[in-house]
Amino acid sequence: MSDGYLRGAISRPATPRQWDVLAAYVAAGGSVSDAARLVGIQPSTVKRHLADLRARSGLSTEQLIYRGRAEGWLNVPSLEPQLGTPSAVPTGTVSRPHPR
Repeated sequence: MSDGYLRGAISRPATPRQWDVLAAYVAAGGSVSDAARLVGIQPSTVKRHLADLRARSGLSTEQLIYRGRAEGWLNVPSLEPQLGTPSAVPTGTVSRPHPR
């Protein structure tokens, strides 16, 4: 840490929409165009939201995803274990992340 900057700490709070786009990107398997369809925006807007999250945190998209999954604030139902429900996998709904 130097001059109060901690890599991976998001300086300005990200918007709920940006977190939704990150979760849709994960649910879409890393496809920008599929993530855009899931949240109803243009692919260029998905790219902009992901770039802004990277700039705010100093992390790559992959690092953001890993951190969110490890800390439990990035929940993507299609990736969660489904107990007792064979292949009932909802997509496109996400839990709100804890603001950092």
